[in-house]
Amino acid sequence: MTPAGDQSAGARVPVLVQRFSYELNRFTALFAHRHGLHPTDVDALAHLHQAALRGEAMTPSRLAAAIELSAPATSALLRRLEVGGHVQRSVDPADGRRQLLTLTDRAREVASAFFGPLAASLRDSLSGLDAAEVALVERWLAGAADGARELADRLTAREAGSRDG
Repeated sequence: MTPAGDQSAGARVPVLVQRFSYELNRFTALFAHRHGLHPTDVDALAHLHQAALRGEAMTPSRLAAAIELSAPATSALLRRLEVGGHVQRSVDPADGRRQLLTLTDRAREVASAFFGPLAASLRDSLSGLDAAEVALVERWLAGAADGARELADRLTAREAGSRDG
């Protein structure tokens, strides 16, 4: 962590990101508790939502890899989410052997009702910025998320290599 007296450009960014991450985690935990979900369930729903936003198909095996669960644990998670009315499985029309996972309309409505005010608050926090500044924030957030993902991927690969070798 950055020492409190460090005044270099960007020195406070990691601390502020940690604070923001804590608040987002807290908010997500409230959602999980309110809807009787395990944090891993919420993580799976978030992965399904993000895949849908990117226009990517999500399968049980892709979801298992994304949330780092075994196939049996992912099957149990998907059963819970199906019974709860959050996820539906369908046969991939391009490959009948493959299942596709999608969020149900009910899941989208429940998430929108809970997370919509958070999204509005995040947009409101940009109100004092001009369009160029907002574009800069968006570019930084995308780059920061990509950097964090790449680092996590490298660490995961390194850990897998040390277990295998």
